[in-house]
Amino acid sequence: MYEFTYALSTPLAWQYPSVPQPWAGNKPVVFFGGKAIGGTSTINGMTYIRGDKAEFDAWEALGNEGWNWNSLYPYFKQVERFTHPTAAQVAAGASYDAKVHGDNGPLSTGFPFQLINGTLYETIRTSWEKLGYPLNTDVNGGDVRGFSVWPQTVDRDANVREDAARAFLHPVEDRPNLSIIHGTVERITWSDSGSKCGNSIADGVEYLTTEGEAATISASKEVILSAGALRTPLILEQSGIGNPGLLTQYGLETKIELPGVGENLQDQPLLSLLYPGKLNASGITPYATFANAHDLFGRDTVSIAASTKASLSQWARTVSDASNGVISPQILERLFAIQHDLIFTKNITIAETLTVTSGAQLASVFWLLLPFSRGSLHIKPSKASEEPDIDPKFFLIDFDLDLELRTGRLAQQFWDTEPVKALVAPGEPALAYNASDAEWADYIRGTCLST
Repeated sequence: MYEFTYALSTPLAWQYPSVPQPWAGNKPVVFFGGKAIGGTSTINGMTYIRGDKAEFDAWEALGNEGWNWNSLYPYFKQVERFTHPTAAQVAAGASYDAKVHGDNGPLSTGFPFQLINGTLYETIRTSWEKLGYPLNTDVNGGDVRGFSVWPQTVDRDANVREDAARAFLHPVEDRPNLSIIHGTVERITWSDSGSKCGNSIADGVEYLTTEGEAATISASKEVILSAGALRTPLILEQSGIGNPGLLTQYGLETKIELPGVGENLQDQPLLSLLYPGKLNASGITPYATFANAHDLFGRDTVSIAASTKASLSQWARTVSDASNGVISPQILERLFAIQHDLIFTKNITIAETLTVTSGAQLASVFWLLLPFSRGSLHIKPSKASEEPDIDPKFFLIDFDLDLELRTGRLAQQFWDTEPVKALVAPGEPALAYNASDAEWADYIRGTCLST
C-alpha cells in the first residue's frame, strides 16, 4: 500500500510522455494516470491536505459567488471519516485537531500503522524548527505553513488504500440502477434533433470494449464526463468540443466551439536531492514542510513582489502567445494578479518539501505549488483512447525556476542543520552546498519530473 511508486511502472498505471520541454532540458517528462476504477487515486501518494483558506476564497474573487473556504468547510468535514491516531502513532509524530475533521463520511482518512518509530521524527522536526518552520498540529484547518506529519486517505484498521472506488463506489455498487461497464470511452454521441435553441445535445457515449470492439450506450437523461485532467480534454475534442482550428485540422466536426479545452494545463515540476545516511530506516515518513514567500525570499520579499507584479502583463502575453492566442492575455493577467495577491499579500504556502527515508537513503523531494507557467493537452491525429499530446511548458516563466531553486536550497540547508546533519554519511551529493545559481538551474532543468 505505501510503496505506491512501484505501481507507476505496472499495468495499474498509464504512462504518458510529454513533448520535449525546451525550458527543462529539452527532455520529455512522464505523466501517470491510474488504470483502474478510482482513477489516479489508486496509485497516488494518498495525501490528505486541503490547502490554505485564501486559495478557496480566491474562487469567489474570480466571480464564483458562494465558493469560499467558509462555505466549503462543512462539506470537507461531511465527506470525511477520520480515524484518530493511537498513542503509539502520536509518539511517532501523528498530530491532529479533532474539530477540523469529520467522523461519519464515506472517505476514510488517518495515519497508517507503518509510521516510522524511534527518534527520527524528533530529529527531523527539531531541525525544521531551527530553520523557522514550527510544528503545524493539523494542516487541514486552512493554515498549512510549517512542518507536519500529514494524514492520508487510508483505512487504517483494514490496512488498505482508500481510493475513490473504495470510498464512494463499492458501498453502493449493488444498487439496481447502477451498472459498471469495463471499456475505454472514445467520444460523446449527439442527438440528430438538437435543442430548441439550436445547441447540440449529447445522447450517449461511444466506447471500446475490453475486446477492442466499438459499442454505444444511449443516455436517457444526461452524459456526465469525469475522465480526469489527462483524458477529459481528449474525449471532448474527439466529440467535437474544443478549438475549431484544431478540430478542423484533425477532420473533426465542431459541435460546440470551446477554445479553452485542453489549455491552461498546470503542473508542479518535482525535484529530489539524495544523501547517504547513517541509519537503516524501516517504516514510512509522511513528513512535509510548507513554505511561503517570506520564507523563501526573506528580506528580498518586498522587492521581488514589486518586480513580479510589474512582470504580470508580460507573463500573460508570453503564456497567451504559447497557446497561439487561444487564452486571452487579459484573462491571464487577471488570474496572475490574483495569484500574485495570494503569494505576496495573503502569504499562502507556495512550496512543499517532503523529508523521506528508505533504508540508509535520505532524501528531500520538493516542488513549487503555484506555477505561473501554463501548458496544454490535446488529441493527437488519432483517437481519444490513445496517448495525448501533452506539453506542460515547464519553466516557461522564469519565476517558477527561481522558486524551485530557492526551495531546493532550503532542502539542502535542512540536511546541513543539526541534529539531522548527524544522520548524513560522507559522500558526494548531487549538488555541492556552495553550488551556483547556474549549477542549480541546470540540475533542475535536467532532473525535474511531473508531480
